[in-house]
Amino acid sequence: MDLIEIQSEQFFLGMSLRFTLRDSDGKILLIKGHTIEFSAQLDGIKNRKPIFVEIDQTDEGVRAMMSSISELNLAGAPIKDFSKYLGIKRSVHRDAKTSETLMQLWGDLESKLSGLLGSVNTASDLQNRVYELDQTMVQLLAQDTTAAQFLLFNRAVTHCESYSARHSLLCAILASSLADFFGLPEWERRSLTCATLTMNVAMTHLQDVLAMQKMSPNVLQRHDIDVHPARGHQLLVQAGVHDQHWLSIVAQHHTHQESPAEFKLWPILPLLCKILQTVDRYTAAMSPRRSRPARTARDALRSVVIQAGANHNEVGTALVPLLGLSPPGTFVKLINGETAVVLQRGVKPAEPIVACVLNRQDDPIAEPRVHRTSHEPFKVQSTLTATSVRMHLNQETMLRLMPHGMI
Repeated sequence: MDLIEIQSEQFFLGMSLRFTLRDSDGKILLIKGHTIEFSAQLDGIKNRKPIFVEIDQTDEGVRAMMSSISELNLAGAPIKDFSKYLGIKRSVHRDAKTSETLMQLWGDLESKLSGLLGSVNTASDLQNRVYELDQTMVQLLAQDTTAAQFLLFNRAVTHCESYSARHSLLCAILASSLADFFGLPEWERRSLTCATLTMNVAMTHLQDVLAMQKMSPNVLQRHDIDVHPARGHQLLVQAGVHDQHWLSIVAQHHTHQESPAEFKLWPILPLLCKILQTVDRYTAAMSPRRSRPARTARDALRSVVIQAGANHNEVGTALVPLLGLSPPGTFVKLINGETAVVLQRGVKPAEPIVACVLNRQDDPIAEPRVHRTSHEPFKVQSTLTATSVRMHLNQETMLRLMPHGMI
């Protein structure tokens, strides 16, 4: 990864980042699409020097490259010395399993997806680039599925900004797991997850705006929402995607699916659409908006398992053995009065393994304690929305607390 230093003077309040900010080691500071909302956040960025970005993400990087080519030619230097004239910092490649944390790796993946969705009109070889993102996702899930669920769910339920890419990535990891649960072949799983990653490609920016605005969509925004499946299909075709299942899923991902009563008899395309629709509704319900509060995990699950006027949703039901009633990264109130974050599902869906983070007086617990909620007095009393939990959670600390093999 080639990085170039960026001057902090260009940052301002309300700025939505067009690039991912990194430190000198290439570690993510703020991902692309994040909005600088607070003065303290802006001061923190300006006081932290140096700050780097990937060289191909900024206009400064392009100008620096052109200038350096001229200097290289004037000096008659060999092409191998290009970086000396450019002033780039090349981050050291690190093995994903040992050096970079999962938090950094998932942040990188989200950043790349955000960049790709934001540049679909100019992106080359889009199908293969999304295939590559899918393969990276599969590899990270294989490394630690529970940690992935924790990281993405926790960000989804605690953040409004940069909604679109994060939401699509969370939906994609669930769709991939459900495809495995239902025994779908690899090519169907890949078409499903690629469609999930790009389902909102025609309204990526609008989704981010809607998540932050306090009023309901206006007439023009509602029109763009209504046409985004068809428009997304068109954009993907124009970008060179020729995976027909992928394209059809995007085009139909908000279309009601009429299929046989027995789930195992469903044709493949309606089944894939149903999986996407279910994870889309489920995760969106738990994600806060400035215009409306989020639902709790149990309410969100209820909304996709039992739908008015519809048959029992077997896809929604399948989320229970995968996630439990409260997914990792969401919050619960225990019968002893403490507030806890779910680390992983337990033996029973209603009895997750948790870390207590607030005491009975809602004060932060200095050293969070891990408990099985199958034991008194740590049983779950209720599920909570993240916005009702007044604390900043250190995700890396929570990952270290995960008791792998404890179930």
